[in-house]
Amino acid sequence: MSRITALLAFIGLVFAGPLAGDSVYMVQVEDLRQEAERLRRDKLVLVLEFSSEYCSFCRKMEELFLLPMQRNEDYSKTILIRSVSLDAYETLVDFDGRLVSTRDFASRYDVSFTPTLLFLDADGVELSERLVGIWSEDFYGVYIDERIDAARAGL
Repeated sequence: MSRITALLAFIGLVFAGPLAGDSVYMVQVEDLRQEAERLRRDKLVLVLEFSSEYCSFCRKMEELFLLPMQRNEDYSKTILIRSVSLDAYETLVDFDGRLVSTRDFASRYDVSFTPTLLFLDADGVELSERLVGIWSEDFYGVYIDERIDAARAGL
């Protein structure tokens, strides 16, 4: 097999999942008012990730923890995972229905580092201690679960 053929085969494997619909990706929040309806109806906690495209720690958190949680049916009964990108000057619909820039939204929660995870109720109130950064990969899933349990207790 030539190097070019091997490279093309490798690229095909890398992109086959997403093209075939196999991949799970972080859902970017667009309308928090709409998400709040689901949170209330299903009694869910919003796990909101603030991320940046160039943040390698964000990708690590997503790949090791958030994406597997998003695929897990047990988590889907208790949480809704969404992401806010701080890269672009985009807007989203806030909990109260107003349009707000993602930067202003992050500032309201005093988020300046990525990744940051917030655990919110349907009104946007923080229900448990946030997680800033990623450390101790061996125990990080436990830290997330503890925050989720504390947030659910506050619903």
